[in-house]
Amino acid sequence: MIAAFMLYSMLLAALAAAAAWLVESALAAWGRPRRQAWIAGLVISVLLPMGMLLVPRAQPVTLIDVTNAAPATASSPVLSTYVVSAATEARFAGARLESLALGGWVIASSVLLGFYGLSMARLARQSRRWPESRVGANWVTIAPDVGPAVFGWWQPRVVFPRWLLSAPSSTQQIALAHEREHLAVRDPQVLTVATLLFALFPWNAPLLWMLRRLRFAMEVDCDARVVRGGIDPAFYGEALLYVSQRQASAPATSIALIERPSQLERRINIMFASPRKNPVLVAAASLLLAASCLYAATNVDAPARAGVAGLLKPPPGPTKLGVVFEQLLQTKFPGLLAEKVTGTAVLVVLMNEDWSVARAEKIISPGPMETFENTKAIFSVLGLDEESVPYIGNMGMQSPHDPNNRVLVAFTERATPGQRFVSKLAPDTRDVDRAIFERHFPAAAKDGVPSGEKVWVLLDRDGKVLRSGQEPIAEDQWIRTLESHFSGIKTQEVTVTPIVDVAGNARKDRAGKDLQLHCVWLAPDSPLPAKT
Repeated sequence: MIAAFMLYSMLLAALAAAAAWLVESALAAWGRPRRQAWIAGLVISVLLPMGMLLVPRAQPVTLIDVTNAAPATASSPVLSTYVVSAATEARFAGARLESLALGGWVIASSVLLGFYGLSMARLARQSRRWPESRVGANWVTIAPDVGPAVFGWWQPRVVFPRWLLSAPSSTQQIALAHEREHLAVRDPQVLTVATLLFALFPWNAPLLWMLRRLRFAMEVDCDARVVRGGIDPAFYGEALLYVSQRQASAPATSIALIERPSQLERRINIMFASPRKNPVLVAAASLLLAASCLYAATNVDAPARAGVAGLLKPPPGPTKLGVVFEQLLQTKFPGLLAEKVTGTAVLVVLMNEDWSVARAEKIISPGPMETFENTKAIFSVLGLDEESVPYIGNMGMQSPHDPNNRVLVAFTERATPGQRFVSKLAPDTRDVDRAIFERHFPAAAKDGVPSGEKVWVLLDRDGKVLRSGQEPIAEDQWIRTLESHFSGIKTQEVTVTPIVDVAGNARKDRAGKDLQLHCVWLAPDSPLPAKT
């Protein structure tokens, strides 16, 4: 989830950055201040990913790892349920990618925040020894070799280097006017907040680019205000060149008169540039493209969400597999559902990526379906060894004419040796299942589930949990039990998925058995359960 959120945020930030660049072009064509475009871009880049994660989506689309799943039992006339669960997560050098991403994020943010904090504290401590001097009618702080710049958040100050006091009076006045313009529009505060945003999301490269563009836009806007205040552009440009030849490095979080020679050249060129032809047309085209970028950003699907409001679990998608297996039973094994067998009839199937059946065989296992233990060894009837079986999926099928006639379908997919397996048939619900368990069963999450008891939730077709409970229920009695609990409802599927911890390890009940979440889904035409 962390790695997916980081990639998702960077994509949205890239689109927001493109929109901000286009808006800046429109503002420049109109001769308006440019900094607002980058302020908006930074804010959108941070708030939009978080907001999109809170917006319910019909069903997130994802490819996932899968592994062994527990058998599930009947519901609809032919199709009972489809269960497949997650096996492993992506790893790098033996460590989970999620853990590496979170650890790297925390370390990078801590380092940057620490650096900025120490830099500001050190500068604040040094500045206490700096004297003040009058430049014209204004007081400025005199530093040995810092500035001209503005620094500070709560009470920002103009800082002049000592050498600037020996410069021509006109140069001093221009430098002072420039820095005071920064103070007038609260550039130091805006830059501090923008810098902290990047420090909180240091992996988001588009944020860094927008931060640099914001600093430059602040300087261009300040140049324009100074020139509009009555200073001749030629004199102003000469003052910029004079200061750039002597200016030392500015503090990390300060606004300086000059930053890099390349930026200085661009700023001077902007001051003397002729007005654009057809500014309205240029601005309109830029704004239209910017709106397209923002529209694209709001239509990028957020990654699967866990622990957010609503805890929407992707609805089961058994219909396609159910149809495949139903057709397989009708064509290749027409009498299997009609046969009276002693034990459990098992249909073993190898699936292709395109949902077609590669191979299928039937076996009869002694004992009832409820006690049948499915292992990878069952796929030996298809000529597969256990190492080439990436997972075991199970689906219960029952006769529409005789509910006592049932077939368990055990299926898997093809895996490429030496490559990480990614399922093409199932969504990953581990994070959501864990969040549902921790929210709706806090006591069980803390103290464990007694042996024999099972945790269940009743969900609507959008994946919203409507009711939850913890009790011993036989594997073939889920539909009947829940419909008796809530009179009038209609259920359609039961899904059974293992509950894992953050590290991906299976959680156990008090008897040491793997803990599973039983999800009973309402039918599309079912009324909601009555309030109790």
